[in-house]
Amino acid sequence: MKASAEQKYLETSIATASKEDLIVKIFDVLIIAAQQAFEKLTSDRDDITGIHKALLRAQRACSLLMGSLDMEIGGELSKNLFRVYEFWHHELVMANMQKDASRLERLLPYFRDYRDTWNTAVGQFKAMKNAQRSAHAGDGGSSFAAVG
Repeated sequence: MKASAEQKYLETSIATASKEDLIVKIFDVLIIAAQQAFEKLTSDRDDITGIHKALLRAQRACSLLMGSLDMEIGGELSKNLFRVYEFWHHELVMANMQKDASRLERLLPYFRDYRDTWNTAVGQFKAMKNAQRSAHAGDGGSSFAAVG
C-alpha cells in the first residue's frame, strides 16, 4: 500500500510539473542513479545486475536531457549542452562496460553542479515570469525549458 501511495504521488508530481521542473527532476534521477552505481562499484562489485541497471537509468536520464533541447530556440547554447550531455552519456556507457567507478567519480560533481544551476535558473525564470504576469495580466509568456 505504501509503495502504491508513493507511486501515485510521484506520478502526480511528474504529471503536474512544468517543463522546467521536469529538467531538474531528470537531473535528480541522473544523480541518484549514478550515485547508486558508484556505491555498488566501490562496495559491491559482484552486483553486476544492480550496477548495470543503475547505469542504464543514468544513461536514459542523459538521453532525456539531450532530447529536451530545442536547437532552434536554444541556438549555440543548446548545441553546447547537447555535446556535454552526449559526453556524459558516453562516459556512463563506458563506466558500464568497464565497471569503472572512477568515470562516475569524475562525472558526479558535474551532474550536481548542472542540476544546481538549472534549479537556480528555473527559480529565477519563474520569478521573472510571475513578475511579468503580475505586470501584464493575461500574458502567457514563454518556456525556459525549450533551451535545455
